Amino acid sequence: MLEPLVSCVCCTYGRSTLLGEAAKCFIDQTYDNKELIIVNDQEGVILKMDSERDNIRIENVPERFGSLGEKRNYAMSLAQGDYICIWDDDDLFTPWRIKDSVDIAQNKSQYDIIKGQMALMSINNGNYKIVSNLFHSQAIITRKYVDDNLYSVKSVGEDVDYERNARVGSFALDPFYFYVYRWGLNIHHLSGIADEKASWERSLTFDAYQGMAGEIEIKPEFTEDHWGNVIKMFEEKKPEYAQKWKVKLSLK
Repeated sequence: MLEPLVSCVCCTYGRSTLLGEAAKCFIDQTYDNKELIIVNDQEGVILKMDSERDNIRIENVPERFGSLGEKRNYAMSLAQGDYICIWDDDDLFTPWRIKDSVDIAQNKSQYDIIKGQMALMSINNGNYKIVSNLFHSQAIITRKYVDDNLYSVKSVGEDVDYERNARVGSFALDPFYFYVYRWGLNIHHLSGIADEKASWERSLTFDAYQGMAGEIEIKPEFTEDHWGNVIKMFEEKKPEYAQKWKVKLSLK
């Protein structure tokens, strides 16, 4: 039986190195029938992958969208999948993220959106901890819901508005969390400011944007051993989880 196509949608701006890590997470997925849609709207910047890949598409938009909601809507319009996974450019996703999401979604078809109840969080690629949060970025969404709903034309809280009419199912993924929310890294998170206009404008100013111009090649690689860092955290806080993760990641 053919696996359903899963579209991973990624909105990016000025984060080429981080985007490369998100792309590596996609390539490393244990699920085969997948596509990654990347929407870049940084003016004067053309992103391209370091090599041709049939299931990764970068859409370089010449002018910046007016809001994150509009950008998300455009990305969703390009997705062809039966399911859609949110794939933020500055976060990390374990190799089982898509497969486990699809398995749960198919077994719980009464829901429009499926999320993990818990995830991992890191600050500046360190200080890992387990957190309880229904992050929008770990959502898998049905095709029907995507076709019937749009994000609000805003940049703060557009994800909350989007999920307001959804039947959302949340499930314990303990210990195999499939999402790492990253904070810090000299980047600005839109969720960090409540003021709508200030947040969207400030998102143009963080260090990662500086000096980016012309054609930028995206290399799908990690800058450090992120999964090894997670295992080290488990060895200190939950040793029984460390061994389970090593097996899941096929590490000795």
